[in-house]
Amino acid sequence: MMKRTIVIIISIISSVILIALLALFIRVYIIPVLNIGDSQTNNPETFLMASQSPDGKYNLEAYRTEPGATVDFSVRVYLITDDRKTIIYDAYHEYEAKIVWIDNTTVSINEKTLDISQGDKYDWRTQ
Repeated sequence: MMKRTIVIIISIISSVILIALLALFIRVYIIPVLNIGDSQTNNPETFLMASQSPDGKYNLEAYRTEPGATVDFSVRVYLITDDRKTIIYDAYHEYEAKIVWIDNTTVSINEKTLDISQGDKYDWRTQ
């Protein structure tokens, strides 16, 4: 009776470990490759406009995501540096981008003020 209980316990522990390893494998290797898990990430983007700071140091590009029938539009603005695009503004339920430079480092994007030199960013999911 004792041997049978030990075998059952070892089987349960082995199954739990196997399931945990499988979940970890999916999370680390499968999800990033398929780019799933964030409904706002893999949507086509339509270029809206570009804007440059008054001193020419910062370049921004604004895009609208077009996710389809079940999710609303969103606007993303990227900071362009050395052929690299970094999202600095991501807003849901927005269709257009209005970019106004306040000074050489401060910009208003759809009435949200960001100081680019300080690394400010706006993301609707964290507001």
